[in-house]
Amino acid sequence: MHGNVILILLFQIFLILLLSRVVGMVFRYLRQPQVMGEMIAGIMLGPSLFPALSKAIFPPESVALLNILSQLGVIFFLFLVGLELDPKLLKNRGRQAVVISHASIMTPFLLGAGLTLYLYPRLFNNAPRMPFTSVALFMGAAMSITAFPVLARILTERNIHKTKTGAIAITCAAVDDVTAWCILAFVVGIARADGWRPGLRTALLAVIYIAVMFLVIQPLLRRLQLYHDRQGRLSQTIIAIIFLLVLASAYTTESIGIHALFGAFLMGAIMPKGTRFIRTISEKLDDYTVVLLLPIFFAYTGLRTQIGLLNSPDLWLDTLLITAVACVGKFGGSTLAGLACGLPLRESSVIGILMNTRGLMELVILNIGLQEGVITPAVFAMMIIMALVTTALTTPILHWIYPPRLFEAEKAPAEAKPRFSILLPVALPESGITLARLAGYLLGNHDGRVLALHLRRPTDHEAYRTGLDAEPVAGDDPALTPLLDQAHAQKIDAEPISLVSRDIANDIAALARARNVNLVVMGFHKPVFGATILGGKVHRVLMQCPTDVAILVDRGLERVAKILVPFTGTPHDRLAMELAGRIGRNIAAAVTVLHVVSPKRESDATKLHAKTIVEKTFSDPTQPTPVTFRAVADESPVDCVLREAATYDLVVIGIGEEFGLESHLIGFRPERLVSECVKPLLIARKHQ
Repeated sequence: MHGNVILILLFQIFLILLLSRVVGMVFRYLRQPQVMGEMIAGIMLGPSLFPALSKAIFPPESVALLNILSQLGVIFFLFLVGLELDPKLLKNRGRQAVVISHASIMTPFLLGAGLTLYLYPRLFNNAPRMPFTSVALFMGAAMSITAFPVLARILTERNIHKTKTGAIAITCAAVDDVTAWCILAFVVGIARADGWRPGLRTALLAVIYIAVMFLVIQPLLRRLQLYHDRQGRLSQTIIAIIFLLVLASAYTTESIGIHALFGAFLMGAIMPKGTRFIRTISEKLDDYTVVLLLPIFFAYTGLRTQIGLLNSPDLWLDTLLITAVACVGKFGGSTLAGLACGLPLRESSVIGILMNTRGLMELVILNIGLQEGVITPAVFAMMIIMALVTTALTTPILHWIYPPRLFEAEKAPAEAKPRFSILLPVALPESGITLARLAGYLLGNHDGRVLALHLRRPTDHEAYRTGLDAEPVAGDDPALTPLLDQAHAQKIDAEPISLVSRDIANDIAALARARNVNLVVMGFHKPVFGATILGGKVHRVLMQCPTDVAILVDRGLERVAKILVPFTGTPHDRLAMELAGRIGRNIAAAVTVLHVVSPKRESDATKLHAKTIVEKTFSDPTQPTPVTFRAVADESPVDCVLREAATYDLVVIGIGEEFGLESHLIGFRPERLVSECVKPLLIARKHQ
């Protein structure tokens, strides 16, 4: 039987991990937090959807083992949440953050407690072990929670955490988390106490415990940090000490009657912040806790969630009422407080929407309530639905009320006079040097600027984390350092921009629009699927950017004395001539325009028309460009360009079918001109 239980447990964990990953990825694709998908996956495994199948996969004798693993996972997750809590967020807060944070706690707390007056006789009438006071306090605490990690992750992924609105929301969420856990510890203490004497004993022991944590354990942690800094590494002994302290803290709070999770959270909260010591501990714990243990907690929560208990219209109306009160309390309280502090309606609404995010933290609190017997299984199911709905609504409503263009406008500095600007998205640090050199050729001594952009994807382990510590300062982003150094050497005005992105092509286009750039220059990036360089992400940038785009295929771009511009007469070719003309004027390079025509279509009128276009393009008398026009008849334009390119330093060419350069999302025809040309290529696309 022992072997059978182990086999069952291994299969259950395999199924839990598989389903949580798949559903989590689906929700990420839908622009929802990944944690939402994993929460839904847990509900799918429970009896709410397929009761018979769930009972067969999760027999009663195995659920106790899942409970132990899930509780261990939540203990270490709450420790990680405490690590994220930076006291700097709670100090020196402005008046607006103080008022809004208090309102976002008290309003839902009072509404939740008041709602209990209506719900208690309807839903708790057959539960004598649930005194009204404990139920009312718990409902208020559950309504007050805000998922600080999920909220901060939404802010960082939309790159709005450094705006005034984002900073207020982060501060309020941090305050809410600390206050809600304190309230919950108080509620659990009351629920467990049998009379005033045990309650007084719990309160006294809690005060002693907190004093020991701050006066004894916190100095010990600082010494461990100093030891780590001297050693330059995190030894297994230090990790073992940290684990022992977390478990001891959780054991202590469970023993004195205020739940183990509060001890794990406080242990993380008192750790020294903003250090490599903390980041290393976090990295050690993240993957194991988030990837393995938390999905088990979601599955265990799903097994305890019985949506089938809501088997009447009245119960569903009660669920709707709970959800509405939760939204009104958080959204309404925060929004009205923001308006009272003088914030505009739109910004106040954004803060209210963000504060309504409950996520995983709500599930943790609800499991405590069910475990302590403060709520019934039916109320547990109602509150689970409320947590899912309020979290799912955050992202789409935020996008609707405050679209990204408004945040970009808030962050973009106003310019007295427009200048020629080039956006340089950088994926690989080593490509930044060549891009900066090319930008210098295009700008010369003119009044121009470069926007050096690095878009990084959020890493998987950040799905539950704030990402605030991992966010690089734009000027210190290692991916931009080579580009910025090269720009400084060429005396180019370069502004670094480092952002988190889930959709890189769309965000490049959005930034180009918000900052009104004249040209986007990207490096060569071969797509995962397909053979054409103008496919995949590059294709999407070409299609979505509201400005001209150039793709650089670097074959050693250094000294440029001779530039070749193949020409067939398209608008893209004319942009190629304009870019070549800029480079030629700025660095005194000779430009040759090569007009390739088929022998069957060769005529003096065709040559004359092409020559006229070239002369108009290079007709600026104040800045003459040394340009030569040549007309060549050839059956294969690609072969002709490849032969001619061998004697030039740079080929600037427009997108066009004649040269085999077409933009496709997925293209499987290799581009001969790109693959066989031995000189650097700059492929230009004119915005139509």
